[in-house]
Amino acid sequence: MYLLPEQEKTGRVTGSIKEKAREVKDKTYETAQQAKEKAAQTAQEAREKTAETTESAKQKAQEGKENSKGVMQQTGEKVMQMAESAKDTVKQTLGIGGPGEDEDTYARKDETEDPAGYKHTTIYKETKY
Repeated sequence: MYLLPEQEKTGRVTGSIKEKAREVKDKTYETAQQAKEKAAQTAQEAREKTAETTESAKQKAQEGKENSKGVMQQTGEKVMQMAESAKDTVKQTLGIGGPGEDEDTYARKDETEDPAGYKHTTIYKETKY
């Protein structure tokens, strides 16, 4: 079969266009693959960074919790010491016990009311025989 020069030229142009289209298609596919790989890499980096940030936040929260626990414990101990000290001071003032109290002594408390209705408290410290 013999082709006319126009048909032959059209065939070459069509072949050339098909070849160019195939090259563009291949190039587009390569570009899409590169973009897909880059997106996957970026997503993985973001997941890793998020995991690191989350772990760091958890550690800081735990440290803060431990620090506040220590402060609360110290505060509780100080309050207990102050209460014990106040109790000992009151006991010593009233003479009814406390540190340094002689085991051979005890205290007695008398309450009386005068005719005007005022109450009077007297504490006696006595030695045991």
